[in-house]
Amino acid sequence: MLSYVAVGGLLGTVARYGLQGWIQDRVGDSTFPLGTLGVNILGTLLVAFVMRYATGTVVMSPEVRVGLTTGFCGAFTTMSTFAYESQALLGSGNYWHTALYAGTTLIGSFLAVYAGIALANQLL
Repeated sequence: MLSYVAVGGLLGTVARYGLQGWIQDRVGDSTFPLGTLGVNILGTLLVAFVMRYATGTVVMSPEVRVGLTTGFCGAFTTMSTFAYESQALLGSGNYWHTALYAGTTLIGSFLAVYAGIALANQLL
């Protein structure tokens, strides 16, 4: 079980680093952490999908489920970076971007959970 978590964590970390940087480079606005926002919403959708799908079928073993959720998604998403970037926006006096980032992260994550469950339900 631990090896699944470790491999998932390694892959999730590398995926987060690559995708976050790729998104942020395309945006060009270094004041708004769109890369972290995108990664967190995508990771939320993925964990919701995997949990719903894995508990509704025998296709996915418990080891794979833990590797994907705790390992991959745990390393891929990041609440600590979200909190730090929110504080940095707030500290710089950028109240609009702080509210937009925090609100979009929360609402986007709730919508991503709904979408992940709905997608899994379609496959069950």
